[in-house]
Amino acid sequence: MSSAISPRSGRRDQGPDRRCLVTGAAVGLVAAALPRLAAAEVAPDLAELVARVTEGAAPERGRITLDIPPLVENGNSVDTRIRVESPMTEADHVRWIHLIAEKNPFPDMARFILSPRAGRAEVATTLRLAQSQKVAAVAALSDGRFVMADANVVVTLSACIDGG
Repeated sequence: MSSAISPRSGRRDQGPDRRCLVTGAAVGLVAAALPRLAAAEVAPDLAELVARVTEGAAPERGRITLDIPPLVENGNSVDTRIRVESPMTEADHVRWIHLIAEKNPFPDMARFILSPRAGRAEVATTLRLAQSQKVAAVAALSDGRFVMADANVVVTLSACIDGG
């Protein structure tokens, strides 16, 4: 193995210098971050998430109430209540209620399956919210229609920061 003399420094060239190593490391870090940046840019918006849940049908506004505080100190524990106006009879009832938090790592938060035996279409739960965002509740009715309500929630201390 022979080594050449560098015309710039007059020293023997002994392989990559420090500048090449630093540049290579920087390129490697950028390449490692690209998939995360691309995934963050492609995150679906609330309308796309709702369309996926309703299989493309446009939900109506009304008949559903989403009770969630507009400002929460801690995203780890957000009390939520959803009510749908329904007689809950065999002919007219709520089949399910789905909760969506658009900026959570896993936006589909919960699905509650109901039947006429439930007596009323009302559920209560505690959510974890990753950051300030819009939360939506979508309900499927027995006649094939969907109803929806949403609310903006400002979160002071975020949850889900570890990706789960």
